[in-house]
Parts: sequence; structure tokens; C-alpha cells
Amino acid sequence: MNKFFIAFAAIASSGILAYSYLREWIAIKWLGEVPELIPEHPLSPYFHGSIGLYQRVLVIFGIYFFLVFLGSVYFTWRKKWGFVMLLFVASMLGILGIMINGAIK
Repeated sequence: MNKFFIAFAAIASSGILAYSYLREWIAIKWLGEVPELIPEHPLSPYFHGSIGLYQRVLVIFGIYFFLVFLGSVYFTWRKKWGFVMLLFVASMLGILGIMINGAIK
């Protein structure tokens, strides 16, 4: 594949997810927003049980994707395409982790 597309996919996927997770965590933690969690619903994931647990999941995934984003930008700038590919795979595995984490009831 073209190196540009792998670098773009690694940066975009990890950057968007890092932004969304960290933005929601900051909104709950410091801006006073209250998430609408429905812990008693049978299809809700386990981390909807409490706001503290929900925040912990948000910050863990946010930091993970932020580190992948920083690494992707750095190694793209340094033209280390092997590391960029590795970070793209790490981003995709992180998305798989999000899906598995959300499926745990």
C-alpha cells in the first residue's frame, strides 16, 4: 500500500478516537457534564455501572489512542514507515479492544 495512506489512516484513526475519548472525559471531569448512563438496561456495557468506572474507561482509551497518535505523527515525520505501520496496527487493535470492551455486560 501507499505509505501516505497508511500514515494518514494511522494518524486519523488514532487522532479522532483520542480526541473523542479525552473530550468526553474532560467534559465530565472538569466541565460538569453528566453522562446519561443506563446501568440497569440489559444491553448496557459493564462500565455504565458508575460514573467513576465510565471515566476510567474513557481516560484509559483516550491516553492509549493519544500515544498512538503522537507516535504516528512522530514516525511519519521521521519517515520510519515500519513503525508507522506498527502503530496503524496498534490503532486497529485498540478499536478491536473498544468493541470487545463494549460487548462485556
